[in-house]
Amino acid sequence: MGQFRLLSFSTGLQKQQDSRFQLTLEESKVLLQQMKQWPALEEAMVLSNAERTEILYYSSKSQEDEIFQAIRNIKVGEQLPLSSFFQQNGNEECAFSHLTELCFGVQATTYGSIPLYAAFMDALEVSVQVGTSGPLLAEWKNFLETTNQFLIGEVSYQAPNFSISFTVSDMVSELVKKIKQPKIAIIGFNALGKKVFQKLRSKGFKNIVIVEKNIQPFAALNTNELNQFIYEPMAQLGNVIQENDILISTLEDSEEVSIPDFSATQFSSMKVLIDLAVKSNKFDLLKTHSHLIFFELSDIYQVIQGKMEINKRWLKKVKPLLAQRNKHFFQLMDKKKGEDLLATAKQLLIEIGEADTGFPRVITIAKPSVKKETLSPRSFAGILAKSLKKIQMNTPYKDLVNYDRLVNEFFMRN
Repeated sequence: MGQFRLLSFSTGLQKQQDSRFQLTLEESKVLLQQMKQWPALEEAMVLSNAERTEILYYSSKSQEDEIFQAIRNIKVGEQLPLSSFFQQNGNEECAFSHLTELCFGVQATTYGSIPLYAAFMDALEVSVQVGTSGPLLAEWKNFLETTNQFLIGEVSYQAPNFSISFTVSDMVSELVKKIKQPKIAIIGFNALGKKVFQKLRSKGFKNIVIVEKNIQPFAALNTNELNQFIYEPMAQLGNVIQENDILISTLEDSEEVSIPDFSATQFSSMKVLIDLAVKSNKFDLLKTHSHLIFFELSDIYQVIQGKMEINKRWLKKVKPLLAQRNKHFFQLMDKKKGEDLLATAKQLLIEIGEADTGFPRVITIAKPSVKKETLSPRSFAGILAKSLKKIQMNTPYKDLVNYDRLVNEFFMRN
């Protein structure tokens, strides 16, 4: 009888940079293709990113050593973490609970973690492409999809990244929903300004205007990033304020910058100014402008606090819901595997009327205590039906340690 086993590697548990490990998409496919050839293995899935690698497989035996050797063969010439860093979990329910928590981002106990739902869907799709996905993994994929829809309808959720740059990019995404082509400008390109720029780029915003005294702060950007913004010198700050919809400032008081007085100017449309300076009064003249919505750093902190509170409530509600749905899934999987086991058991029995001895093939004792003449085809069929029905109704799959022994004992008692 087989079962699911999980081989896990978490980068976060390793302090040394050389202990980092990740399989690319192509390497994951190669690993699955090799695992597919192993006789004892029936189904398998590989999820691997910069933070963790999860290898789930269904087999009649532990194949931890074979998997690690296959990884060595794939990563020839590369330094790999010690095999002891890969943790094997042979408890099916614990393994699936761990993966489901990763999938829906409930592993962190305070505010949650980044959900890996999309990554799990991709990994399961790769398993289908390679041919290592069977009925059980298909059942789990369906469970994840229905659970995702269920949780979305139950409670609000905020991505548990509470940095200033991430929060600002989220705010901008919300603010521009009604603007078809928003014009965004970042005033000041220090470390915070760079993070905001990169977060906005990751959300799909392009042609962002960056205002800075000179081009020196852009030296550390890669070639791709250099093509994703428009540089404006600080002397053009007045025009930038007038021409853009959303202005994000990281300027501090120590920086010598002249902000034009727009108090008597009517902008053509409403503008949003987000001032991220820890201490600054450079935009005081704009705070009360009738055509400008102003946010300062304290407002951003309130948004972050609000996101934290949302996730606290979310975790409090979702964790028990997820545990309940996991329990239902385990019962469905247990029933599915039990049905497969009973089908296998029937195949192990000699066809009625074709046996020389009248005993089922699975009976292994030398001298069974039942009499041969009592097992006529009709009585044998009745005993077999009662046996399978009793096992199916009263014995969960996970408790069937030795099916042969159970069948032997039943026939000996009858």
